[in-house]
Amino acid sequence: MKKKLLLIIGLLVIGLLSWMGYSSVQKLNQKSKSEVIIQNLNSLTKNLGLNKANTDQSTIFMYFNSDCHFCQREMKEIGKNKAKFQNYKLLLASFEPMEEALEFLQQYNLTQHYVEVNPDSLTKTIRGGVPQTFIYKNGLLQKHFKGEVKIEAVLEVLE
Repeated sequence: MKKKLLLIIGLLVIGLLSWMGYSSVQKLNQKSKSEVIIQNLNSLTKNLGLNKANTDQSTIFMYFNSDCHFCQREMKEIGKNKAKFQNYKLLLASFEPMEEALEFLQQYNLTQHYVEVNPDSLTKTIRGGVPQTFIYKNGLLQKHFKGEVKIEAVLEVLE
């Protein structure tokens, strides 16, 4: 009886370890795919179901959520300093419902920069939390900021 119990427990432990290993490998593969996709603006926009981007214009792609207090401060600063961003393409995307995102962006007069994307595609492509800012020049990723970033830092990369 003890031998059978030990065998069952052993098999359960082996099964659990195998499942954990498989899950870890899957997550690493997804992260690697995501890293490749975000390196190029056209691959990012294609993966998110957006139109092909104009790679001649420097682009700022921001991933946000209206409930995030870091995002709120960032959007407030961008809204106040909108003129500094007029020479750049600004794309704002969120995984929340479009109505909520637009209502949030309306507070800062940024609704015209909102891009509607499939929430599942967005969260699979961009790993991690919000806010995240991606800066592209000539269609290639120049800088990726995770978390809140000052607009001066964003503009410094673009200049």
